[in-house]
Amino acid sequence: MIENEPLVDPIFEERHATNLELFLDLVFVFAVTQFATLIREHGNASSVFHGVLIAFLVWWQWSQFTWAGAAMDLQRHPLSRVLVLLAVPFTLIMTISIPQAFHGTGIWFGSAYFGVQIMVLGMQAALTVTRPQQRDAFIRYASLALVCPVLVFAGAFFHGDTRVWIWGISAIFNILGAFRGAGGDWSINPTHFAERHALFLIIALGEVVVAIGATAYRLSDKGLSATVVGAVIVAALVACLLWWSYFAYVPTIAEKALMEAAPIERGELARDFFTFGHFPLVMGVVFYSVVAEHVVETPQHALPTFYRVLLFASVASFVGGLTILRLRLTKRWSFERIATIAIVAVLVVLGAKLDAVYLVGATAAVLGVAQFVRYGLFKQEQARQTTRVAETTS
Repeated sequence: MIENEPLVDPIFEERHATNLELFLDLVFVFAVTQFATLIREHGNASSVFHGVLIAFLVWWQWSQFTWAGAAMDLQRHPLSRVLVLLAVPFTLIMTISIPQAFHGTGIWFGSAYFGVQIMVLGMQAALTVTRPQQRDAFIRYASLALVCPVLVFAGAFFHGDTRVWIWGISAIFNILGAFRGAGGDWSINPTHFAERHALFLIIALGEVVVAIGATAYRLSDKGLSATVVGAVIVAALVACLLWWSYFAYVPTIAEKALMEAAPIERGELARDFFTFGHFPLVMGVVFYSVVAEHVVETPQHALPTFYRVLLFASVASFVGGLTILRLRLTKRWSFERIATIAIVAVLVVLGAKLDAVYLVGATAAVLGVAQFVRYGLFKQEQARQTTRVAETTS
């Protein structure tokens, strides 16, 4: 059995991601690339749905490791260290199987997913066995979450729409389990938890950089043209703006919110803001990576309908996700972000004949203005809070 950590509130220990966790994340770097490959495969609504479904299942598995790592230092204990290392090759098999998971490699995906998910749930169970309040919450969660890997494994033996339905239902059991487990005193290290999710978003943004760079390199066999260079700059600019939109302040605010939350509220906040709330951000970046590759490849051609819709979906998912995160923390909407989504929707409709590089450039301009406004509002809010604190203490 994994040794239990001392019964000390993890909020008092500033703990960061370990080398072991970063090593495990290398597998998920590949997984993000595979999501994009699956979405790009047929270039239709079905491939997007399949990509989102697979991404959610894999995201949940990564989240299980993150919740376990937030409760204890997985690298510190020999048994947990060995278990995580053993999970790496099987997680890699699962990841390799992603593009054809709804076809020929479904058995490999389902088997690997089942094994790794059962293992990490077992690790969490070992952590909570001597902690009554945490144990009760975990049992409520696991009683439903355990159904997911079983259904994923079972669904791999079916074909076509039946497999899709079974895997879709399996994802729902994870969601239901997360809500059923609410109300417990989950052991969460705020610094570690916020950092782990920020690092995953970096992984997703890395896929954009790889997609842009790999496409440009492939085209460089004929020599880099000014057009391709311009497309690389414009495509990368959007990635930079996505980075700024999140990393300007979101991780810091989220960590502070977790730190200040009561123990029971901390678990619910971690679930809503991170486990649920960060998935749309990740998918927004994945959607954009597919678009960015196509833009660099054909910058002087109009984007086909599929890629224009995907461009809108990337902005709606990422910017809309940030809006929901703000709403969860402050109970206030970000109207400039809602306006951003609306404006990009208009651009996508009116830009049907616009060269891809210009359409993405216009999108970058909208994102830049919106983030400039939001960051200015954020600084004003910070100044007002500082003033109120000064007046209270004076």
